[in-house]
Amino acid sequence: MPPVSAGSSGTSTPATVTTLLWVRHGQADSNRDGRFGGHSPVPLTDLGRRQAEATAAAIRRAAPTALISSDLARAVQTAEPIAAATGLALELDRDLRERSLGILDGLSFADAEARHPELWQRLMARDPALVPDGGEAVDAVYARVARAIDAIVSRHAGGRVVVVSHGLALYHAFVHVCGLGSPSADHGVFVLVDNCSVSRVEHRHVHGRARWRIRSLNDVAHLDGLAS
Repeated sequence: MPPVSAGSSGTSTPATVTTLLWVRHGQADSNRDGRFGGHSPVPLTDLGRRQAEATAAAIRRAAPTALISSDLARAVQTAEPIAAATGLALELDRDLRERSLGILDGLSFADAEARHPELWQRLMARDPALVPDGGEAVDAVYARVARAIDAIVSRHAGGRVVVVSHGLALYHAFVHVCGLGSPSADHGVFVLVDNCSVSRVEHRHVHGRARWRIRSLNDVAHLDGLAS
């Protein structure tokens, strides 16, 4: 039964509740090897593929109505088993990509520090003005991720949408729904969800007022028993 609220006439008016199931991609080569994934076409590992299959089984029970993923390989490979399990068409959205760090993409953390020490120091200090050669600014990443989340809610109002994305991109989604704005401002909080975790957020719209509700964050119960 849909949530209701009292209208001005005393009658009950259904609230429009849109549920987003945020899924971080499964373990990729870059996660296993300690590399910057960025926009690199890194694939899932064997463990990542098993995580994706387990996540698909869990997601199926939620009866989603739409499936949208980043177009990067590791996200697509995570979304494909979900599409197979649910029968949903897979829609790709570049705005859900991970942040590109340009010349650092694909490098190991050790190599990045050795080859680009000044850039590494600014990255570790979370310098909001940092834009690596060929990469993206924090504000640009926030703008596109927030745009993607808002567009999904608008296009799928009242639905249950699976959104497959990336660690930093989902952090930007989190601060967006919390109303904190771009992480270029120092919020004093950081969220990094695990590979193939599921986070559930709801967008509620009643009488012209919109509110976000975080129902669960970083749920990995469906991954119990998988070899690390």
